[in-house]
Amino acid sequence: MRSDFQLTCRSLSWLLALGLLLSPVAPAASAAEGQDPGTPQDSPKKLPPKLKAWPKPKSESELKDQIARLRQDRSKELAVEAQETLISMGASAAPLLVRSLGREKDKHARKRILAVLDEVVDQRHTRLVAESFDNKSLDIRVWALRTVSLTPDPQLKKAVAGIWKKIERRGDKASELERYAAGLCLLSVQDLRGLDPVFDATISHWKERAGDIRLSLNGLRSETLDAALLERLKSKDRKQQSAALRLISAGGTPATLSAVAPFLDSGNPTLRVDAINACRVLIAGEPPLDKIPVFEAIELAQAWKERI
Repeated sequence: MRSDFQLTCRSLSWLLALGLLLSPVAPAASAAEGQDPGTPQDSPKKLPPKLKAWPKPKSESELKDQIARLRQDRSKELAVEAQETLISMGASAAPLLVRSLGREKDKHARKRILAVLDEVVDQRHTRLVAESFDNKSLDIRVWALRTVSLTPDPQLKKAVAGIWKKIERRGDKASELERYAAGLCLLSVQDLRGLDPVFDATISHWKERAGDIRLSLNGLRSETLDAALLERLKSKDRKQQSAALRLISAGGTPATLSAVAPFLDSGNPTLRVDAINACRVLIAGEPPLDKIPVFEAIELAQAWKERI
């Protein structure tokens, strides 16, 4: 078991989006060398059936006790033990953890709760997680939308569209973070209405949210998403172009490379790096780089131009 509350990439990226941590998210791993991003290396495996109810805990009193220990900061050792015990309890711990998330005020305790939830909830639970789309707690709603976006379930398309309508009706009163999480969730069920809030987040919060955007979009690469991103790339605005290139890297296919290529010659260092990263992911299956020295970027850009 992990100690010191080390988080998975998913936990860390989302906690950054919530403003709980200060360091940037490590990028998601990309496809293997020589393989198109988003293409499975092996034949698709049959997914386990969706559960209709959460498993029951063996001891509800023990579960409550461990969550209480997880939430308190008086003893680091006790909290670590509680985290490990809760993970060993599996999905039976999820309902009470979710309820605690909605009540918790301490940011560090919320971080620990989210870390455990990321470990015990998987693709079998998407229908159960979706029941929290309309929860009174913003933290729970955002968690539910984000979790489903990372474990796409086409059967939830109607439910995701329904919650998006409610968010739209709230207008400016709706949380930007919830709009973003709902945008990822919409994209996960092939609804391109989600591109606007994700695009806005890429412009305004890329450093904090790059991890989740890459994780979510990596499995959604398609001609339809390509077309939408290439349309954004036509903008004359540098920020719009940069966001489009970053999303092409996160969720585009090699078919976009002819449109990416001209940006390898860009006089703008940011756009040049964004184009290099798109090539790294889409041609070589290498992870994107957050920073590249100027002179190295010029050399890399020339090398990638020769490979397109």
